[in-house]
Amino acid sequence: MNVKLSAWVLSVVLCVSGCVVKAQPLRFLTEHNPPGEYLNEEGEVSGVTASLVRILQQRLNEPGDIELMPWGRALNIAKAGPNIVLFETVRTAERDPWFKWVGPLKHYQMALYGLKHRLGEISPLTVLPGNYIACNYRNSATIDEIKALGFTEGKNLILTSKSGDCLDMLLLGRADLMAVSELSAPEFSANAAAAGSQLVMLKYFSERRRYLAFSRNVSDERIARWQAALEQSYRDGTMRKLYQPVYSEQIIRRLEDFAAQPKY
Repeated sequence: MNVKLSAWVLSVVLCVSGCVVKAQPLRFLTEHNPPGEYLNEEGEVSGVTASLVRILQQRLNEPGDIELMPWGRALNIAKAGPNIVLFETVRTAERDPWFKWVGPLKHYQMALYGLKHRLGEISPLTVLPGNYIACNYRNSATIDEIKALGFTEGKNLILTSKSGDCLDMLLLGRADLMAVSELSAPEFSANAAAAGSQLVMLKYFSERRRYLAFSRNVSDERIARWQAALEQSYRDGTMRKLYQPVYSEQIIRRLEDFAAQPKY
């Protein structure tokens, strides 16, 4: 064996035992979902959750731009491609095997709402599909719960491409009912009030948790580092400082309590 070949073999052996292989950069995807994520006046992705993710990127030395696109497109890219981080993704039984999960970023409640002056005396839920039109955004985790009430796309269910569009549909009189999260209820109620309407809850759906959803090829060690960094941001006040201006104390405390629980 010549000297050059011997040196190459030795370098390979040493690298196998001691070199750290640089991880592939991650691609970060999100949707328009204020106040968590939206485009500011300069066309940059902003919002309290986007800011939290950027802080985690800095702490973990995981640089990368955050791309904002329609939810359905972002979800399809994340399901098909490697090294993707999709947020804020509701974790469901169907989606669970698609990704590796870091979170929760949010822990909140979902309910069905409508405008009081359009609904009049609130009717039994069983007659809602025959009298009203529901609205939800496409590929959301709430569609099945709305369909279970008897609403059908193309008949009495409108599906939009962006979160928040359904409130516009309600205020314009094109829809009567929509799913609203505990996160958005205060803002949506204020917008409805400004338009001379009152948003009222008809039915509680369920509790939800939103996560950072990582591609399955991302290593478990990398996932663990992100999880640890996220929980540290709950313990050291970083998340509270960002979330407090826009979310309730109850929502913030749920995350802080989660981080405070012993992990086994």
